[in-house]
Amino acid sequence: MSPIGKRLGTATDFFSAYLAVFVVAAFWIAGYFWKREGWLRTAQMDVDTGRRELDWDLINRERAEIATWPAWKRFFNRIF
Repeated sequence: MSPIGKRLGTATDFFSAYLAVFVVAAFWIAGYFWKREGWLRTAQMDVDTGRRELDWDLINRERAEIATWPAWKRFFNRIF
């Protein structure tokens, strides 16, 4: 028994809980061999390319219009 009083996990429990580590490592290794590049530094990352500016005035107008609709219409708008 552990000091806390609970049963310690088995090896199966451990590998089930930490399976993501092996999956991420496998994808990193495959990507390394595919592109021949290691880890990217933050200075090398481009987070602005492909980014789009949002027209918040238009979004807020649409939200205000939807807020005036009856409840059944808002429900169907959210679903579909």
